[in-house]
Amino acid sequence: MNFKWKGLKSNAFVEGFIDSINKDEAMFLLKKDGVIVTSIINSNPKDEKKKKTTKILTASAKVKIADQELLLFTRKLTTMMKAGLAIVPALKMLEQQSENPKFSPIIADLLKKINSGITLSEAFESYPNLFDVVYVNLIKAGEASGNLDTFLGRICINLEKTIKIKKAIKSAMMYPIILLVVAISVVGIMMIFVVPVFVEIFGNANIELPASTKLVMAMSDFLRSWAAPIIIIVGYAVIRIIKIIIRKNDKLQQAFDKKLMRLPVVGKLIRDAIMARFSMVLANLIAGGVNLIEATEITKNSITNSKIQASIEKVKREIFSGRPLSVALRETEDFPETMCGFIEVGEETGKLNDMLTTVSLYYEGEFDSSVEAFSSMLEPIMIVFLGIVIGFILVAMYQPIFLMGSAV
Repeated sequence: MNFKWKGLKSNAFVEGFIDSINKDEAMFLLKKDGVIVTSIINSNPKDEKKKKTTKILTASAKVKIADQELLLFTRKLTTMMKAGLAIVPALKMLEQQSENPKFSPIIADLLKKINSGITLSEAFESYPNLFDVVYVNLIKAGEASGNLDTFLGRICINLEKTIKIKKAIKSAMMYPIILLVVAISVVGIMMIFVVPVFVEIFGNANIELPASTKLVMAMSDFLRSWAAPIIIIVGYAVIRIIKIIIRKNDKLQQAFDKKLMRLPVVGKLIRDAIMARFSMVLANLIAGGVNLIEATEITKNSITNSKIQASIEKVKREIFSGRPLSVALRETEDFPETMCGFIEVGEETGKLNDMLTTVSLYYEGEFDSSVEAFSSMLEPIMIVFLGIVIGFILVAMYQPIFLMGSAV
Protein backbone atom coordinates (compact mmCIF):
# COMPACT_ATOMS: atom_id res chain seq x y z
CA MET A 1 0.00 0.00 0.00
CA ASN A 2 1.12 3.53 -0.76
CA PHE A 3 0.71 6.31 1.81
CA LYS A 4 1.04 10.07 1.44
CA TRP A 5 2.55 11.67 4.53
CA LYS A 6 3.44 15.07 6.00
CA GLY A 7 5.69 15.70 8.97
CA LEU A 8 8.64 17.44 10.61
CA LYS A 9 12.32 16.56 10.17
CA SER A 10 15.52 18.46 10.94
CA ASN A 11 13.75 21.75 11.72
CA ALA A 12 11.78 21.64 8.46
CA PHE A 13 8.38 20.54 7.24
CA VAL A 14 8.61 17.61 4.81
CA GLU A 15 6.17 15.43 2.87
CA GLY A 16 6.24 12.48 0.53
CA PHE A 17 5.04 8.94 -0.25
CA ILE A 18 5.95 5.61 1.35
CA ASP A 19 5.13 1.98 0.50
CA SER A 20 4.29 -0.37 3.38
CA ILE A 21 2.01 -3.21 4.38
CA ASN A 22 -0.22 -0.98 6.52
CA LYS A 23 -0.47 2.43 8.14
CA ASP A 24 1.22 1.35 11.38
CA GLU A 25 4.29 0.06 9.55
CA ALA A 26 4.45 3.29 7.53
CA MET A 27 4.37 5.32 10.75
CA PHE A 28 7.09 3.10 12.25
CA LEU A 29 9.39 3.46 9.22
CA LEU A 30 8.97 7.23 9.12
CA LYS A 31 9.65 7.65 12.84
CA LYS A 32 12.71 5.40 12.45
CA ASP A 33 13.90 7.84 9.78
CA GLY A 34 13.53 10.74 12.23
CA VAL A 35 10.24 12.07 10.89
CA ILE A 36 7.55 13.33 13.28
CA VAL A 37 4.40 12.44 11.32
CA THR A 38 1.58 15.00 11.43
CA SER A 39 -0.60 13.52 8.67
CA ILE A 40 -0.70 10.22 6.79
CA ILE A 41 -3.36 8.95 4.36
CA ASN A 42 -3.75 6.09 1.91
CA SER A 43 -2.90 7.45 -1.54
CA ASN A 44 -4.33 4.46 -3.43
CA PRO A 45 -7.77 5.44 -4.83
CA LYS A 46 -8.86 1.79 -5.13
CA ASP A 47 -8.06 1.15 -1.48
CA GLU A 48 -9.93 4.30 -0.51
CA LYS A 49 -12.95 3.21 -2.57
CA LYS A 50 -12.86 -0.25 -1.01
CA LYS A 51 -12.57 1.31 2.44
CA LYS A 52 -15.58 3.55 1.81
CA THR A 53 -17.63 0.64 0.49
CA THR A 54 -16.81 -1.43 3.58
CA LYS A 55 -17.99 1.40 5.81
CA ILE A 56 -21.28 1.66 3.95
CA LEU A 57 -21.86 -2.09 4.11
CA THR A 58 -21.22 -2.25 7.87
CA ALA A 59 -22.95 0.37 9.98
CA SER A 60 -22.33 3.59 8.07
CA ALA A 61 -19.38 5.55 9.43
CA LYS A 62 -21.37 8.75 8.94
CA VAL A 63 -23.87 7.94 11.68
CA LYS A 64 -23.91 10.58 14.40
CA ILE A 65 -24.84 9.62 17.96
CA ALA A 66 -25.97 12.10 20.63
CA ASP A 67 -23.22 13.31 22.96
CA GLN A 68 -25.10 12.05 26.01
CA GLU A 69 -25.31 8.52 24.58
CA LEU A 70 -21.62 8.54 23.65
CA LEU A 71 -20.80 9.66 27.21
CA LEU A 72 -22.95 6.85 28.65
CA PHE A 73 -21.22 4.32 26.39
CA THR A 74 -17.77 5.56 27.46
CA ARG A 75 -18.71 5.57 31.14
CA LYS A 76 -19.94 1.98 30.98
CA LEU A 77 -16.82 0.91 29.10
CA THR A 78 -14.64 2.67 31.70
CA THR A 79 -16.42 0.91 34.57
CA MET A 80 -16.03 -2.49 32.88
CA MET A 81 -12.34 -1.88 32.20
CA LYS A 82 -11.73 -0.87 35.82
CA ALA A 83 -13.55 -4.04 36.93
CA GLY A 84 -11.00 -6.07 34.96
CA LEU A 85 -13.26 -7.10 32.08
CA ALA A 86 -11.58 -7.62 28.69
CA ILE A 87 -12.54 -5.32 25.82
CA VAL A 88 -14.38 -7.94 23.72
CA PRO A 89 -16.83 -9.14 26.41
CA ALA A 90 -17.27 -5.53 27.54
CA LEU A 91 -18.32 -4.45 24.04
CA LYS A 92 -20.62 -7.48 23.73
CA MET A 93 -22.40 -6.42 26.91
CA LEU A 94 -22.67 -2.84 25.67
CA GLU A 95 -24.11 -4.07 22.37
CA GLN A 96 -26.80 -6.01 24.22
CA GLN A 97 -27.57 -3.06 26.51
CA SER A 98 -27.81 -0.47 23.72
CA GLU A 99 -31.39 0.55 22.93
CA ASN A 100 -30.44 2.77 20.01
CA PRO A 101 -30.98 0.92 16.67
CA LYS A 102 -28.31 3.13 15.06
CA PHE A 103 -25.67 2.54 17.74
CA SER A 104 -26.01 -1.25 18.16
CA PRO A 105 -24.72 -2.04 14.62
CA ILE A 106 -21.76 0.27 15.22
CA ILE A 107 -20.78 -1.57 18.42
CA ALA A 108 -21.21 -4.89 16.57
CA ASP A 109 -18.92 -3.62 13.80
CA LEU A 110 -16.34 -2.48 16.38
CA LEU A 111 -16.39 -6.01 17.82
CA LYS A 112 -15.93 -7.50 14.37
CA LYS A 113 -12.94 -5.26 13.68
CA ILE A 114 -11.29 -6.03 17.05
CA ASN A 115 -11.82 -9.77 16.58
CA SER A 116 -10.11 -9.47 13.19
CA GLY A 117 -6.94 -8.32 14.96
CA ILE A 118 -6.93 -4.52 14.88
CA THR A 119 -6.64 -2.36 18.00
CA LEU A 120 -9.49 -0.60 19.77
CA SER A 121 -8.21 2.82 18.69
CA GLU A 122 -8.09 1.72 15.04
CA ALA A 123 -11.64 0.39 15.31
CA PHE A 124 -12.83 3.70 16.76
CA GLU A 125 -10.90 5.59 14.09
CA SER A 126 -13.17 4.11 11.40
CA TYR A 127 -16.03 6.23 12.81
CA PRO A 128 -14.59 9.79 12.78
CA ASN A 129 -18.02 11.42 13.08
CA LEU A 130 -18.59 9.55 16.34
CA PHE A 131 -15.13 9.22 17.88
CA ASP A 132 -13.19 12.42 17.20
CA VAL A 133 -9.42 12.83 16.92
CA VAL A 134 -9.04 13.55 20.66
CA TYR A 135 -11.08 10.48 21.63
CA VAL A 136 -9.04 8.19 19.36
CA ASN A 137 -5.65 9.56 20.42
CA LEU A 138 -6.45 9.26 24.11
CA ILE A 139 -7.41 5.62 23.46
CA LYS A 140 -4.06 5.17 21.69
CA ALA A 141 -2.26 6.67 24.67
CA GLY A 142 -4.15 4.32 26.98
CA GLU A 143 -3.23 1.30 24.86
CA ALA A 144 0.43 2.33 24.73
CA SER A 145 0.67 2.90 28.49
CA GLY A 146 -1.44 -0.10 29.51
CA ASN A 147 -3.80 2.19 31.45
CA LEU A 148 -6.79 2.16 29.13
CA ASP A 149 -9.30 2.57 31.97
CA THR A 150 -7.52 5.74 33.18
CA PHE A 151 -7.65 7.34 29.75
CA LEU A 152 -11.26 6.30 29.23
CA GLY A 153 -11.93 8.21 32.45
CA ARG A 154 -10.18 11.25 30.95
CA ILE A 155 -12.35 10.93 27.83
CA CYS A 156 -15.45 10.92 30.06
CA ILE A 157 -14.31 14.16 31.70
CA ASN A 158 -13.61 15.66 28.27
CA LEU A 159 -17.09 14.68 27.00
CA GLU A 160 -18.78 15.98 30.16
CA LYS A 161 -17.13 19.38 29.76
CA THR A 162 -17.99 19.52 26.05
CA ILE A 163 -21.63 18.69 26.80
CA LYS A 164 -21.66 21.31 29.57
CA ILE A 165 -20.44 23.99 27.15
CA LYS A 166 -23.03 23.05 24.52
CA LYS A 167 -25.84 23.05 27.10
CA ALA A 168 -24.77 26.43 28.43
CA ILE A 169 -24.86 27.94 24.93
CA LYS A 170 -28.27 26.36 24.18
CA SER A 171 -29.77 27.55 27.45
CA ALA A 172 -28.41 31.07 26.90
CA MET A 173 -29.93 31.19 23.41
CA MET A 174 -33.25 29.49 24.21
CA TYR A 175 -35.12 32.44 25.77
CA PRO A 176 -33.99 35.03 23.17
CA ILE A 177 -34.90 32.62 20.33
CA ILE A 178 -38.37 32.08 21.82
CA LEU A 179 -38.82 35.86 22.11
CA LEU A 180 -37.66 36.33 18.52
CA VAL A 181 -40.08 33.68 17.23
CA VAL A 182 -42.92 35.30 19.20
CA ALA A 183 -41.97 38.74 17.85
CA ILE A 184 -41.87 37.55 14.23
CA SER A 185 -45.18 35.67 14.66
CA VAL A 186 -46.97 38.62 16.28
CA VAL A 187 -45.65 41.14 13.76
CA GLY A 188 -46.48 38.79 10.87
CA ILE A 189 -50.07 38.27 12.07
CA MET A 190 -50.55 42.01 12.57
CA MET A 191 -49.13 42.87 9.17
CA ILE A 192 -51.02 40.20 7.22
CA PHE A 193 -54.40 40.15 9.02
CA VAL A 194 -54.81 43.26 11.23
CA VAL A 195 -53.31 46.09 9.15
CA PRO A 196 -55.52 45.37 6.07
CA VAL A 197 -58.61 45.98 8.24
CA PHE A 198 -57.29 49.44 9.14
CA VAL A 199 -56.43 50.08 5.48
CA GLU A 200 -60.11 49.59 4.53
CA ILE A 201 -61.16 52.01 7.28
CA PHE A 202 -58.64 54.66 6.22
CA GLY A 203 -59.60 54.24 2.55
CA ASN A 204 -63.06 55.66 3.25
CA ALA A 205 -61.70 58.62 5.21
CA ASN A 206 -60.54 61.78 3.48
CA ILE A 207 -57.50 62.46 5.63
CA GLU A 208 -53.78 62.71 5.00
CA LEU A 209 -52.15 59.60 6.51
CA PRO A 210 -48.99 60.05 8.61
CA ALA A 211 -45.69 58.79 7.18
CA SER A 212 -45.47 56.03 9.82
CA THR A 213 -48.90 54.71 8.79
CA LYS A 214 -47.96 54.74 5.12
CA LEU A 215 -44.77 52.85 5.94
CA VAL A 216 -46.64 50.14 7.87
CA MET A 217 -49.25 49.82 5.09
CA ALA A 218 -46.51 49.48 2.46
CA MET A 219 -44.82 46.76 4.53
CA SER A 220 -48.15 44.97 4.91
CA ASP A 221 -48.73 45.08 1.14
CA PHE A 222 -45.25 43.70 0.56
CA LEU A 223 -45.66 40.80 3.01
CA ARG A 224 -48.99 39.83 1.39
CA SER A 225 -47.52 39.90 -2.13
CA TRP A 226 -45.72 37.16 -4.06
CA ALA A 227 -42.52 39.20 -3.93
CA ALA A 228 -41.98 38.54 -0.20
CA PRO A 229 -41.41 34.73 -0.34
CA ILE A 230 -39.29 35.12 -3.49
CA ILE A 231 -37.03 37.71 -1.85
CA ILE A 232 -36.78 35.60 1.33
CA ILE A 233 -35.78 32.52 -0.70
CA VAL A 234 -33.27 34.51 -2.76
CA GLY A 235 -31.85 36.07 0.41
CA TYR A 236 -31.47 32.64 2.02
CA ALA A 237 -29.77 31.29 -1.13
CA VAL A 238 -27.35 34.26 -1.19
CA ILE A 239 -26.44 33.68 2.47
CA ARG A 240 -25.83 29.97 1.77
CA ILE A 241 -23.62 30.80 -1.23
CA ILE A 242 -21.63 33.31 0.82
CA LYS A 243 -21.12 30.67 3.54
CA ILE A 244 -19.88 28.14 0.95
CA ILE A 245 -17.48 30.72 -0.55
CA ILE A 246 -16.12 31.59 2.91
CA ARG A 247 -15.66 27.91 3.84
CA LYS A 248 -13.75 27.17 0.64
CA ASN A 249 -11.40 30.14 1.06
CA ASP A 250 -9.03 29.78 4.02
CA LYS A 251 -8.22 33.49 4.23
CA LEU A 252 -11.88 34.51 4.19
CA GLN A 253 -12.75 31.84 6.79
CA GLN A 254 -9.95 33.02 9.06
CA ALA A 255 -11.02 36.66 8.67
CA PHE A 256 -14.63 35.71 9.46
CA ASP A 257 -13.65 33.67 12.53
CA LYS A 258 -11.40 36.51 13.70
CA LYS A 259 -14.30 38.98 13.45
CA LEU A 260 -16.51 36.59 15.43
CA MET A 261 -14.03 36.57 18.31
CA ARG A 262 -13.98 40.39 18.34
CA LEU A 263 -17.74 40.81 18.68
CA PRO A 264 -18.85 42.40 21.98
CA VAL A 265 -19.93 39.83 24.62
CA VAL A 266 -20.39 37.06 22.03
CA GLY A 267 -16.71 37.23 21.08
CA LYS A 268 -15.62 36.72 24.68
CA LEU A 269 -17.96 33.74 24.98
CA ILE A 270 -16.41 32.16 21.86
CA ARG A 271 -12.84 32.86 23.01
CA ASP A 272 -13.42 31.44 26.49
CA ALA A 273 -14.95 28.26 25.04
CA ILE A 274 -11.97 27.81 22.68
CA MET A 275 -9.38 28.46 25.41
CA ALA A 276 -11.08 26.02 27.78
CA ARG A 277 -11.13 23.29 25.13
CA PHE A 278 -7.55 23.99 23.98
CA SER A 279 -6.07 23.72 27.47
CA MET A 280 -8.25 20.75 28.46
CA VAL A 281 -7.38 18.66 25.38
CA LEU A 282 -3.67 19.56 25.49
CA ALA A 283 -3.48 18.69 29.21
CA ASN A 284 -5.07 15.27 28.64
CA LEU A 285 -2.77 14.44 25.72
CA ILE A 286 0.40 15.49 27.54
CA ALA A 287 -0.69 13.50 30.61
CA GLY A 288 -1.07 10.52 28.27
CA GLY A 289 2.56 10.70 27.23
CA VAL A 290 1.95 12.25 23.80
CA ASN A 291 4.87 14.52 22.87
CA LEU A 292 4.14 18.24 22.77
CA ILE A 293 4.32 18.62 18.97
CA GLU A 294 1.93 15.74 18.28
CA ALA A 295 -0.33 16.89 21.13
CA THR A 296 -0.44 20.39 19.60
CA GLU A 297 -1.35 18.95 16.18
CA ILE A 298 -4.17 16.85 17.66
CA THR A 299 -5.43 19.82 19.69
CA LYS A 300 -5.43 21.97 16.56
CA ASN A 301 -7.70 19.45 14.82
CA SER A 302 -10.12 19.51 17.77
CA ILE A 303 -10.66 23.29 17.41
CA THR A 304 -13.26 24.46 14.87
CA ASN A 305 -12.16 28.11 14.67
CA SER A 306 -9.88 28.41 11.60
CA LYS A 307 -8.07 31.52 12.91
CA ILE A 308 -7.05 29.71 16.10
CA GLN A 309 -6.14 26.62 14.04
CA ALA A 310 -3.75 28.72 11.95
CA SER A 311 -2.22 30.19 15.12
CA ILE A 312 -1.76 26.71 16.65
CA GLU A 313 -0.04 25.59 13.44
CA LYS A 314 2.44 28.47 13.88
CA VAL A 315 2.90 27.49 17.53
CA LYS A 316 3.67 23.90 16.49
CA ARG A 317 6.39 25.10 14.13
CA GLU A 318 7.90 27.33 16.80
CA ILE A 319 7.94 24.44 19.31
CA PHE A 320 9.69 22.25 16.75
CA SER A 321 12.31 25.00 16.39
CA GLY A 322 12.97 24.75 20.11
CA ARG A 323 10.97 27.69 21.44
CA PRO A 324 8.87 27.37 24.63
CA LEU A 325 5.12 26.84 24.26
CA SER A 326 4.28 29.97 26.28
CA VAL A 327 6.46 32.20 24.06
CA ALA A 328 5.03 30.71 20.86
CA LEU A 329 1.45 31.18 22.11
CA ARG A 330 2.13 34.77 23.21
CA GLU A 331 3.57 35.77 19.82
CA THR A 332 0.39 34.74 17.97
CA GLU A 333 -1.55 37.42 19.93
CA ASP A 334 -4.59 35.12 19.80
CA PHE A 335 -4.01 33.57 23.22
CA PRO A 336 -4.60 35.71 26.33
CA GLU A 337 -1.73 36.72 28.57
CA THR A 338 -3.38 34.92 31.51
CA MET A 339 -3.07 31.59 29.70
CA CYS A 340 0.48 32.28 28.51
CA GLY A 341 1.52 33.23 32.05
CA PHE A 342 0.12 30.04 33.58
CA ILE A 343 1.80 27.92 30.90
CA GLU A 344 5.11 29.76 31.41
CA VAL A 345 4.99 28.90 35.12
CA GLY A 346 4.20 25.28 34.23
CA GLU A 347 7.21 25.09 31.90
CA GLU A 348 9.56 26.60 34.47
CA THR A 349 8.40 24.31 37.28
CA GLY A 350 8.10 21.18 35.13
CA LYS A 351 4.36 20.96 35.84
CA LEU A 352 2.95 21.95 32.45
CA ASN A 353 0.14 19.38 32.64
CA ASP A 354 -1.03 20.69 36.03
CA MET A 355 -0.94 24.29 34.82
CA LEU A 356 -2.90 23.44 31.67
CA THR A 357 -5.54 21.77 33.84
CA THR A 358 -5.67 24.90 36.02
CA VAL A 359 -6.05 27.07 32.90
CA SER A 360 -8.84 24.82 31.66
CA LEU A 361 -10.77 25.20 34.93
CA TYR A 362 -10.17 28.96 34.89
CA TYR A 363 -11.57 29.41 31.40
CA GLU A 364 -14.51 27.13 32.13
CA GLY A 365 -15.40 29.56 34.91
CA GLU A 366 -14.86 32.50 32.57
CA PHE A 367 -17.07 30.81 29.98
CA ASP A 368 -19.87 30.37 32.53
CA SER A 369 -19.59 34.07 33.40
CA SER A 370 -19.64 35.00 29.69
CA VAL A 371 -22.76 32.91 29.10
CA GLU A 372 -24.48 34.57 32.05
CA ALA A 373 -23.49 38.05 30.82
CA PHE A 374 -24.65 37.23 27.29
CA SER A 375 -27.98 35.89 28.52
CA SER A 376 -28.61 38.80 30.91
CA MET A 377 -27.80 41.30 28.14
CA LEU A 378 -29.74 39.66 25.30
CA GLU A 379 -33.01 39.01 27.13
CA PRO A 380 -33.87 42.66 27.93
CA ILE A 381 -32.70 43.74 24.45
CA MET A 382 -35.12 41.29 22.85
CA ILE A 383 -37.97 42.38 25.14
CA VAL A 384 -37.36 46.07 24.36
CA PHE A 385 -37.07 45.31 20.64
CA LEU A 386 -40.35 43.40 20.68
CA GLY A 387 -42.07 46.24 22.56
CA ILE A 388 -40.76 48.93 20.18
CA VAL A 389 -41.79 47.06 17.00
CA ILE A 390 -45.29 46.19 18.19
CA GLY A 391 -45.72 49.64 19.76
CA PHE A 392 -44.69 51.36 16.51
CA ILE A 393 -47.23 49.34 14.50
CA LEU A 394 -50.05 50.07 16.97
CA VAL A 395 -49.28 53.81 17.12
CA ALA A 396 -48.99 53.98 13.31
CA MET A 397 -52.41 52.33 12.92
CA TYR A 398 -54.25 54.28 15.63
CA GLN A 399 -52.76 57.69 14.85
CA PRO A 400 -55.09 58.28 11.82
CA ILE A 401 -58.07 57.33 13.99
CA PHE A 402 -57.10 60.05 16.45
CA LEU A 403 -56.81 62.49 13.52
CA MET A 404 -60.25 61.50 12.29
CA GLY A 405 -61.65 62.14 15.77
CA SER A 406 -60.01 65.57 15.91
CA ALA A 407 -61.43 66.45 12.50
CA VAL A 408 -64.96 65.60 13.64
